[in-house]
Formats: sequence, structure tokens, C-alpha cells
Amino acid sequence: MKKIVVVIIALVWGGVLEAKELDTIYANEKMNTALFFPEKIRQGIVGNSNFIFTFNREDGQTLGLLKATKGEDSTLLVITTDGNIYSYIISYAEKLDVLNHFIGLSERIGNEKRDKPSVTKAPVSAEGQLVVRKETTPETKGSALSNNCQKLLQLPERKNITKRKKGVSLGIKNMVYEKNLVYLQMEIKNTSGIDFEVDTLEIFKVNGNQNKKSSYQELQIKVLHIHNLPEIVKNGAAGRFIYVLPKFTFSDDEKLMIRLLESKGSRSLTLIRRL
Repeated sequence: MKKIVVVIIALVWGGVLEAKELDTIYANEKMNTALFFPEKIRQGIVGNSNFIFTFNREDGQTLGLLKATKGEDSTLLVITTDGNIYSYIISYAEKLDVLNHFIGLSERIGNEKRDKPSVTKAPVSAEGQLVVRKETTPETKGSALSNNCQKLLQLPERKNITKRKKGVSLGIKNMVYEKNLVYLQMEIKNTSGIDFEVDTLEIFKVNGNQNKKSSYQELQIKVLHIHNLPEIVKNGAAGRFIYVLPKFTFSDDEKLMIRLLESKGSRSLTLIRRL
């Protein structure tokens, strides 16, 4: 396997990734090159349109498939659900000597979660069911934002945009603009018969058709503050929480996407809505 030394400098929650020697993975249009990662894939990005990297976005899986047509070399960046980041040079080849790549944890180039802000936890009772919540903020203005969030939770809901799957629902209940901020109130409800442990909930601005990978784009929206996000939603319970985001606007072709992943499980929900 050919190796190229590339210096990668990227901001990941305030951290810097180290210089790494990147492996080259080869692909063509005739056969699938399979990449098996240690954890489920959350995001995969290729640099050139002559490469296509696909994986099961809805249910999540550790397997990703790479195909290519003739063209210039590019890069593949993969982020798994545990926050680990993997990067490779990808190149077209008429003949493929290796079709299956089993990626080891040692191949990661960093972790996006290593410098995340501190988390404080508090138990909250919801109709007799314990819902453990966490509050996170990277800003010193966390207390002011928290106070605003608490007030918003007391307002009646003005939206009911919901995605349901396997007894778990994710809904948008309120969206409030204040100066340069957006307060997005959401709810996770669990009637699945099994407790739901939250891994990550991320928000994106998306453009294009997911079925046409070359034209599909995801842009993750930075979260300024998280208020009352449940860690565990017990069966029969519901947990409401708020994400504070920078003020954003959408073009006619753009949509809001919210992706919820379960920790230590395979369940996931993706809510996509034009605002």
C-alpha cells in the first residue's frame, strides 16, 4: 500500500490534529472497495466528485463502500460515532489488489470530542420516570443562556414537527430568534419498550438529494449551548431540551436536518425539514 506524508492541520473543538502519514486506498468503477471501521460511521466526505463513498446514514453501520472513476487523487475523511477521525488518500486504479480494508483504532488521526466543554448532570423526574439530563456550554455566558432556555421551556409549543421510528420520536416544539441566536426546543419521546440512551444529537444544514452523492452537501451547525439534553430517556418518558445556535437562514434548496444516535445501540432518527 502506497503511503504519502501529509500534514493535516484542522480545528476540532479547539484542538489541532497531528501530522500523519496517510495510507492510500484504491478504487474503481467496476468493484466496491469496502472499508470496515471500529465504530459506526457518522460522516464521510470525499474531496473530488470522481469518488463516491456510501454508508447507511439512517441506521448506521461500520461498513463504507468506495467507488471511483478516472480522475485526480483526492482525500477521504471519515468521522465515526465515537468522534474518532480517519483520513486517507484515495486514488483510481484499473486493478485492485485489496478489496477489503479493516480499519484499526490506531489509524485515527484525532478525536473531535477530546476538547469538548465540561458537562454537568442532574436528575429530573418526568411523570415518575427518571430522565438524566446534561447541560453543556462552551461560553462563559452559559448562565444567561440557561436562564433564557428555562423560560422557553415554560412557553406553550408552537410547532409539532416530528419524526417517529421504532417507538422513539424526535420533535421540534419551538423555534425562537433572539438577536443573533436561535433557540431550538426539541423533544425525545420513548414508547419503544426499551430505554433510549442518547449518544449524539447534531444539527446540519443540507442541500441536494441524498441519493445523488455528488450534489449532496451537509454543513454542521455549531452549537453554542445545550440545555437539558437527556442522557437516558426511560421507556414511557419524554425529555424536552434546547439547543442554542448562531442565527441562520436557508435558501430555497436548503433544509434543516437533525440526527439523533443511540449510545450502545443501533437505533437512530433523522429529521429533515424545510423551514
